Amino acid sequence: MADIIKEGKKKYWLNGEGDKVPEDVIKGTHHQTRDQLVCKMVSEAKQLQTIIRNKKRQWERELREYLDKIAKQEGLEEWVGGTTIFNFSMSESVSIKIAKKMIFDERLQLAKQKIDALIASRSDGSDPLIVSLVERAFKLDNKGEVDYKQMIGLRQIQCDDPLWLEAMDLIADSQKVQSTKTYYYCQEKDETGKMVTITLDFAAL
Repeated sequence: MADIIKEGKKKYWLNGEGDKVPEDVIKGTHHQTRDQLVCKMVSEAKQLQTIIRNKKRQWERELREYLDKIAKQEGLEEWVGGTTIFNFSMSESVSIKIAKKMIFDERLQLAKQKIDALIASRSDGSDPLIVSLVERAFKLDNKGEVDYKQMIGLRQIQCDDPLWLEAMDLIADSQKVQSTKTYYYCQEKDETGKMVTITLDFAAL
């Protein structure tokens, strides 16, 4: 419901700019119908969100209990990491995937300085491909971050120059896990026998 204020016997609806609009002007118009529709759908979305959040917590608890039990049977204290478990017929599965958000600390800039120094020192010119890969790896995205995969890709380049090797060591040492996130996927076999994910993304349904 829109924000409504009462002044004496009159009611006013507040628009997006905070202006007061008399309720009599809005009642019975498409503005009122639209407001009711939007508020109804947002309320239902919040209810669904709560249901899904609670279901996710339930799944986390049930999966943790099962996997910890399996781990204890093998002499371990607890289960660690992701996995996929199947039903008896191998026609349905539940997967746990753990994604790590990787970042680099300030030593990445030191690595960049060493690479720049190496490129500048090559009087005969550096390999254009390497220069291009370096520029791409150190390019910042709209969040001001480098692409992790592009950066790690630099370490695959074969170069025995001491400056390059020092830079690669700095890149390796500067890697940090900023956060981890656990994802749950339910799958079932379709008519072709392929395992397909049961999507819980409202927009994809």
